[in-house]
Amino acid sequence: MKQLFSLKIALPLFVLGYLVAVYWVFTRSTPIVDERDVTIRIAHWQIELGPPDGIAAVIKRYEELNPRVRVKQVMVPATVYRQWMRANFSGGTAPDIVEYGAWLDGLADLPVRYFDPLTEDLLEPNPYNQGTVLAGVPWIKTFADELSEQRLNSPEPGQYYCVMLSRGSQRLFCNRDLLREITGSEEPPADFAGMRELFKQAQAYGAQRGRPVYPFAGSRDNVYWLMTFYMNGVSNRLAQRLDHSGYLSLYSRQTMWTFLNGDWSYQEPEMKAGLALLAELSEQMKPGYMQFVRDEAVRQFINGDALFLFAGTWEATSLRRLASFPVDALRCPQPTKDDPVVGEAMLGRYADGNNVTSFGFYLNKRTPHRNEAVDFLRFLTSYEGIKLFTDHSGWPPSVRDVPMSAEAASALSPDDGYNYGGPNIVVGGSTRSVFERNLHLLTGPNGSVDKFAQAMDADMRGPVRDALAVEQRAARWAMLPQDTRIAALGRLAQSQSHDGAAILRRQRLEAAQNLSEARALLIARQLQRVDARERP
Repeated sequence: MKQLFSLKIALPLFVLGYLVAVYWVFTRSTPIVDERDVTIRIAHWQIELGPPDGIAAVIKRYEELNPRVRVKQVMVPATVYRQWMRANFSGGTAPDIVEYGAWLDGLADLPVRYFDPLTEDLLEPNPYNQGTVLAGVPWIKTFADELSEQRLNSPEPGQYYCVMLSRGSQRLFCNRDLLREITGSEEPPADFAGMRELFKQAQAYGAQRGRPVYPFAGSRDNVYWLMTFYMNGVSNRLAQRLDHSGYLSLYSRQTMWTFLNGDWSYQEPEMKAGLALLAELSEQMKPGYMQFVRDEAVRQFINGDALFLFAGTWEATSLRRLASFPVDALRCPQPTKDDPVVGEAMLGRYADGNNVTSFGFYLNKRTPHRNEAVDFLRFLTSYEGIKLFTDHSGWPPSVRDVPMSAEAASALSPDDGYNYGGPNIVVGGSTRSVFERNLHLLTGPNGSVDKFAQAMDADMRGPVRDALAVEQRAARWAMLPQDTRIAALGRLAQSQSHDGAAILRRQRLEAAQNLSEARALLIARQLQRVDARERP
């Protein structure tokens, strides 16, 4: 009797559990077999808090609109991203869409070898903008800067290889509560003279509490960003003198060539003044900072051991979500023309954020799903897609007229400064390793500006020459596949003289080819002159 009673209870419970499981499998869980026709992958290294959420939100909406396409987000740590890209492209296993930046050391050859230009696609309106203020606008003109970074750094002049997802700047993230404890006020310093006073106050506060408080959180990356920022502000006047072409800016290859040509060195008064300022900054971080990784600097800041963290605005969302205190994104206080260390070298305020779009995604030319990948990029950078990304990531949008929160807007700077680029502690290619290897000569009790400047002048030449040689090879690679396309479009234009689009495409490709050839020839001549001068 007892067994019969148990069976009467157990059997309904089993049936109920089975029905619940069936319901869950068919309504909530991911199907065992992916019923979508196409799967594309998008890879990036922005694994801070925020960006993955933004991209995931865009993917979810895109898959709702396009049921036959599955989009997978691939997140790769920045520490291994360069090696990961090289290995996957060489092995033919790279995703359909990848993040890339022209500043990545040792990867200058990748774009022309593995990425497919998007120029023709960008000249057409983005269909996902229908019904918005951007309807009918050519895709390229929907970006806030019309992809100016691509115009400057494209591996092939005249071609656009990527679309951008965000904008940003460099900011001094501030622990507002700690600033009030140290100074009695939440008002940050207005200039670098005020920063020097704050350095003294922070030292006294640390002595009072029995544990040091450093003005800046330090790590290998944060120090590099901080020192590059301040040196850029000091070297603008020197860069202006080196701008022989009148571009009001210097390409990286111009900076490298003028260094090899002897037009500037680290012995210049502006460079030495900047180096003295960097030595001063190095004393405001925890000793041993060059041994720390970026996460350690964040930890120092979050734990209240550092008042400021200098970084790009890519850190903003992570810091605000992780910190137990209010985090303000401040414009970094800069030296003025009456500064006792660098005042005479200053041209004026340095542009701490020119609002150029960034976070660039490139198309793998070997993807078997080009149409679907381009279509996803269109939605990703449409009014709706960018709004989703911005709302979920906290990063400012790359597309114009898209609303954003006040916190996201704090990443954008007014156009009130100079930015010539040019001479710095790093000038392109793999020269960052030269800076890191010699920094100890500048800092500490035995460091000096002269020792560091001499070492930089001696050690930079080889890496700079190698970087120029890589750029020359990249320019030649960009030329190789274009002759066939230009000839084919020429024959097409002859047989279809009414096809204005084909004629325009040929003219554009031919102009880009001429520029690529000129750049490759110029760099080759420059390297020949260097070799002739240095030959015994």
